[in-house]
Formats: sequence, C-alpha cells, structure tokens
Amino acid sequence: MVIDEFLDAETLGELRKLMVRSTFSEVESVIYPDTDGKACRSKGAVFEGTIDVDRVTGRPKAYEKIRKSVAAEPAMFGPMGDGWDRIGFTFWQYPPGSRLSWHNDSGGGRKGEFILFLHDSWNASWGGELMILDEDPVQSNEGGGGDFIARMENRVRQSPTNPTAIIPLPNRLVLVKAGTVHQINRVDPTAARQRCTLTGFVSKKPHQSSSEARSALLGLATDATGSRI
Repeated sequence: MVIDEFLDAETLGELRKLMVRSTFSEVESVIYPDTDGKACRSKGAVFEGTIDVDRVTGRPKAYEKIRKSVAAEPAMFGPMGDGWDRIGFTFWQYPPGSRLSWHNDSGGGRKGEFILFLHDSWNASWGGELMILDEDPVQSNEGGGGDFIARMENRVRQSPTNPTAIIPLPNRLVLVKAGTVHQINRVDPTAARQRCTLTGFVSKKPHQSSSEARSALLGLATDATGSRI
C-alpha cells in the first residue's frame, strides 16, 4: 500500500529535524556485503503498539500517525493486539552507490513493515526504487545464509508477477506485508543526496513461558564473560 503526502508540513519538518539530530552507524548489507555497499542506521525505538506513542513518550506526532495507519489495515497486519502489539522506528540512509538486494523480512514475529521517505527531493533518475514482488508471500521458516539468498533470487526469476518499482518520493509512506520479497535498487552514483527513510517492523511479541522468562532474567544478570554479576 502506498500513501502519498502522508504527513503535514509541520509534522514532516519535525521528523526531518529528529533525523538530522540522530546518531548513525555504518552497517554492511546482510545480503551481498561485497557488492551492495554500506548503509547508515540510527538507534531504533520499539513501542507497544496498543499505546498512544506520542502521549506516553513525547515522540514526534509522525510516530503516532504511522501507528494509526498500521492499525487501520488489519487485513495486512492483523488486528492490533491479537495480530501485532509492537512497532519499531529507525532512520536509514543509503548513500549514492548503495543498494540492498532481494530479500524478505519474515520471522521474528514480524507481521509487516513501513517505509516513509524523508529526503526533501528525489529525481527519478537517481534510482533507489523500492522493488516489490507484489504477490502473496510464501509462508515458510526460511533461515539465512546463501541458500536463503538463492531462494529469493529464484522467486523473482520464476514469479509470473513482474516486480513493481515504487519511486522514493518525499513524504511517501509504503506499507508492506511480512514475507513480501523486495529489494532497494542501487542509488545512482550521480544522486545529489542520500536516500533517507524512517523504517520499522510491525510485530507480535512471542509468548514466553515462565521458565523462559526466568532464563532471560538470569541472562540479564550475566556479563559477557559468563560470570554472574
């Protein structure tokens, strides 16, 4: 689902200022680190989806509007609460020359994700399109590694559906169902700016038994050397 002119000018401006103030770290691609190039990622924040984000945390109004947009699409993400109960927010920047090859984002309790483009302008010749294999995801427990990458490539080659290119227009919100095969096309080396987004996963916190909860608590009390703190 694509929603253009998602935020009003004031809310969009506040969000862009927050992105500029954020601290970014350089990360390698998990698909093809040698050829995809590197991207920059901010520290992320995860909120309980059933709680008003802006009222409780003082975060930008944009976060709450995104949460409400996700909640308005139970056919895509499931009903809020029973279907999903968490939503994350992370800024990403892809510099000229970088991309992220074909993959899906299934697993980890994920129900889907959102992408909001935040750069202030974008020429169509600059690339960076979000490529979507717009068909029902194949439900499977696919792990990582080379076999996983090969399966993603094969799905694109063998699909009767041609991938859809979504131009990264400023202030465009894209909602994607979990398991959908997609990639970020390479940002052209001639692009005059980075491809900037606010991106996040919509997910369901897995049920944790009492023994699992106790193990997790003990893990928090253990330092990296294995010694109890």
